[in-house]
Amino acid sequence: MRKYTVFVIFAFLLIVPVALQSAHATSGSDSWYPGKGLKQGDYFSYNVCWTDWHNCAPFQMNFWVKNETSDGSGWNVVFMAVDGSIIQKGIMTIGKITPDPTSFDPNISDYTGVYRSTVSWLDSFATKDTPKTFNVPAWGRTGSVGGQSVGPVDHEKVTVGAGTFDTYVLGWHKGVDNKIWVDSSVPFPVKAYVYVDVTTGAPPPDYTLELLKMGNSPTEPDVLKTSSTNAVITSALCETPNMEQDSVHQVITTDSSSMVVDYRYSPSNPHNGCPIEFRLSFEQNFDQSQKFSNLQYDIFIVDNNDQKLYSLAQDKGRTSLFAPVGDDDNTFVMKGTTPVTHFVIAALGTGPEGSLPDTTAAGLVRVDVKTQDAFGTPVTTGQTNQTSTGNNSTMNNPGNGTSMNGTIPMQVSISIPQGSTDTNGVTYDKKDVSIMPGTTITWTNNDDKPHTITSGSAQGGPDGKFDSGLIQAGQTFSHTFTDAGSYTYFDQPSPWLAGSVTVSAAVPEFPLSSLMIMAIVVGLGVLFVRINSRLSNTRL
Repeated sequence: MRKYTVFVIFAFLLIVPVALQSAHATSGSDSWYPGKGLKQGDYFSYNVCWTDWHNCAPFQMNFWVKNETSDGSGWNVVFMAVDGSIIQKGIMTIGKITPDPTSFDPNISDYTGVYRSTVSWLDSFATKDTPKTFNVPAWGRTGSVGGQSVGPVDHEKVTVGAGTFDTYVLGWHKGVDNKIWVDSSVPFPVKAYVYVDVTTGAPPPDYTLELLKMGNSPTEPDVLKTSSTNAVITSALCETPNMEQDSVHQVITTDSSSMVVDYRYSPSNPHNGCPIEFRLSFEQNFDQSQKFSNLQYDIFIVDNNDQKLYSLAQDKGRTSLFAPVGDDDNTFVMKGTTPVTHFVIAALGTGPEGSLPDTTAAGLVRVDVKTQDAFGTPVTTGQTNQTSTGNNSTMNNPGNGTSMNGTIPMQVSISIPQGSTDTNGVTYDKKDVSIMPGTTITWTNNDDKPHTITSGSAQGGPDGKFDSGLIQAGQTFSHTFTDAGSYTYFDQPSPWLAGSVTVSAAVPEFPLSSLMIMAIVVGLGVLFVRINSRLSNTRL
C-alpha cells in the first residue's frame, strides 16, 4: 500500500507543473489584432499624444462605430478630436482587416493621422488575416534604425480611466522600456508609452495613450457631445489650412537679434472663428541649418497698443509652448481683429519643458495677418480695468482725472529695473506692496527687454485677473485694484520675476510723529480750556 501512495504522490508532483504550464500556455494563446471584436455601437475615448503633433501635446480623441459600410468591408465611424479650444468632428471609414482609416472628412485629416500612428499602430504586426498570440517571443520588429524586436514581455493588471484591465504587455527596450498594454477582449490598446529612437540623450515620447471611456450605444454617445464656445466652425465658409496651396512664408530675425524665426501660416487671409496653422523653425543666426533645441515660446495676439488679447499657451492650459528640436506646428482658432491681426511670436528662452528658461536667446517677431470678418466670436479684451501699455489712456476712468466713484485715486509706481531679464537677483523696486481699494499701480519697464505683468504664478500659470501683454522698453502698464484681497503676479518672459499686491480696506496707520503732534495739540487744547476757565472765575 505504501508503494502505491509514493507512486501517487510522485505522479501528482509530475503532472501538476505540466498542467500549470499548459494552463499558462493556453492563457497566452489568445489571438488578437487591432479591431478584433469591434461591432456597431462601440465607442472609445482616449487621451493621446504623438510626437509629430505639436511635440506630443496631449488631446482627447473620441470615436463611435456608427454602422457598416455599404459593401460590408469596413465601419463608418463618427470621430471627434478635442484639442484645447479646437473641436473637430467628422466621419472616417476604417477597414475590418485592419482598422486604419481608408477615408475621412478633410477637417479631421490631421487627427485621423494621429489615430493611425497611435491607437491602430499595432496593425503593423497583427491584422485580421494575421492575428498574433501572446505566447510567442516576438511579433515583429520596429521600423527604426536597428529596429527592436516587439513582443510580449509581461502579463499584468493595469488601471486607466476606463477601469482595470487584465492585460498583456507588448514591449521592447531601446534606451528605455517601451510598453503597450493590450486586453485581448478590447479591440484597441488600453495604454501605451512609446519613445522616439534616438542615438544620444534621453528619448522623448513618440506617443502615449490612455483609454478614458469605452462602451456600446445604439445612438451617438455623450463622449461625442462635447461643446466649446471656441469650437472650430466646420462649415464651408471656413477654409482648411493648406500650406502647399495657400500660405504666407517669411524669415525674420528677432528684435533682440538672438535668432532667426522661419514661419509659415495658412490660410493667407483667415476668418476669425476658423482655424489657422503656424509652422515655426527657430534657427541660429550664424547657420540657419542649425536650430535651437529645448526652446520655450508662445504665440500672442495683441492690439494696436501691444495689449495682449490671446496666448496660445494659455489657451492650451500651459505656461509656454515647447519645441524640443527647434520646430513646431500649431493649428488653433483664429481670435483676432479685422482687418489686421497682430501676432507676436515670442521666444521665451531655452531649457527643459516646465523649467525656468535661460533668456539669453529670448526675442520677439511681429507678424501682421490680414483677417476677414468672424464666423465665430472675435476676441475682445474683456478687462475694462486695465490701461493700454502705449498711451496710458485709462479704460475705466470717465476722463476727468477721478475714479468712477468721484474720489481722487491713490497712485503707486513700480519699476521693472535694468537687468531684471537676467537671473541675477535684480527685481522690482517694490516687490510686495499693500494698498487700499481704488489704488492704481503703474509698472514702468526700465529694462531693455520686454516684460509682462501677469496675475497668477510661474508654477500655476496665469489666473486671468489682469495681464499687461508685452511691455516694451520705456512703456508702462497700469491696473486699478478695486476689490480687497491678495494678488500675485509674475513675468511670463522672465518667470522668476514675481510680486504681490495686498488690497485692504483698513485705515492706514499713522506714523509715530503724527501721533505725537496730535497728542501735543490735544494736551495744549485741554490746558488752554482749564486756564481760560480759571481766568473767567477770577474776573467774576
